Amino acid sequence: MRAETEWVYDHHLSVAPGIKLGGYPLWTQEPDWPDCRHCEQRMDHLVTIAGGEYDGATGDRWLPVEEQHVALPSASAEERDRVREGSGLTLGDCGGVYVFVCGGCPGLPYRHRFDCS
Repeated sequence: MRAETEWVYDHHLSVAPGIKLGGYPLWTQEPDWPDCRHCEQRMDHLVTIAGGEYDGATGDRWLPVEEQHVALPSASAEERDRVREGSGLTLGDCGGVYVFVCGGCPGLPYRHRFDCS
């Protein structure tokens, strides 16, 4: 597929980067899904807090329509950096904090994971 479309699975077709509710974590390291301490079932991803919104190369896929202009060659480096680092957070070097919840247990127990490259 890459030869035909120039798309890379991990960047264009897999998991959306950035801060988000629900969906799936964009793990920087190997996936580390927590299990609920009460029922021992795998917990659901609730929220990702990430230091960056996109990797700078896949803006055509994941950027909001209002910000897709930064993926054009005419965009300034400052404008690309502003959008890519929109949250202003530094979590390791390319890291994220992932919060998980168990919706099946009373009190909605939660756990978190942190990873960075």
